[in-house]
Amino acid sequence: MQKSRELQKFFARGAEAKLYDLKLLGLPVLVKERTKKQYRAKELDDQIRMSRTRNEARVMLRAIAAGINVPKLLSVGEYFIHMQKIDGKRLREAKLNEAKKKDIFKSAGEMLAKLHAAGIVHGDFTPANIILSKRGLYLIDFGLASLSNELEEKAVDILLMEKSISPKEFAYFLNGYKKSKELKSILGRMQEIKKRGRYQIRTEE
Repeated sequence: MQKSRELQKFFARGAEAKLYDLKLLGLPVLVKERTKKQYRAKELDDQIRMSRTRNEARVMLRAIAAGINVPKLLSVGEYFIHMQKIDGKRLREAKLNEAKKKDIFKSAGEMLAKLHAAGIVHGDFTPANIILSKRGLYLIDFGLASLSNELEEKAVDILLMEKSISPKEFAYFLNGYKKSKELKSILGRMQEIKKRGRYQIRTEE
């Protein structure tokens, strides 16, 4: 990682990681590197960063095995992941006509239904983490994802999407998600979460 630092170009900074562009054998690669947190003891910080990196890679591999479009993993280190860089626009930035919206958001619903069926919750399923490319939709940023079949966590995935898009777009989205056998139960749990007045969203420190 350190030896190739001069070949990297800073791309973006997240809450707990930096992203770099990298050329590897002439191909565009995205590097996600979990950064040190000075407020944590070094041993604890190392353990947390290593654990989260491994978890993210493990979840991405499960998603790939389930047939979901996510960036291909190229290599995984203690605190970083080399992955395929997907060309395209984030769904939140894409300009779509109504017919295109209907197809795209339905596809997003189908993607999440497939993800949940594989026992994965994303933790931040919004248009900001979906890339619209020439090869279709790709799901990115599995930093908050986990292997889980908890109804509550699946409901939060859908609730996050609902709060990020228009009612009409959400209707298209649910039309795609309806293939899930758990749809009725998950929507019921989502309403329960709303009635609580607030809900907790996991974040990475």
